[in-house]
Amino acid sequence: MTLDDAINDLSQRIKRASPDAVIKVQRRSNESAAIRAYAPADHEEAIKAATQELTLSLLTDEGIDVQVLVYDIATSLSKEAQ
Repeated sequence: MTLDDAINDLSQRIKRASPDAVIKVQRRSNESAAIRAYAPADHEEAIKAATQELTLSLLTDEGIDVQVLVYDIATSLSKEAQ
């Protein structure tokens, strides 16, 4: 799997767990990225459940490091960024 494939897959999983989530991606290198998911606070566990196994598998099996960070959309996302 490429980094782009991993980002797309994880983004889809986040959207299925929290359809109104705002997703921001920061690429750190060709094999590393951070996905920030701004979602309602009560969706945090669902997002983590949907992404945790894949992120661990990507890191251990393919050397691709994609971190999924979940933030409360009500307190962490500026109105301009929405």
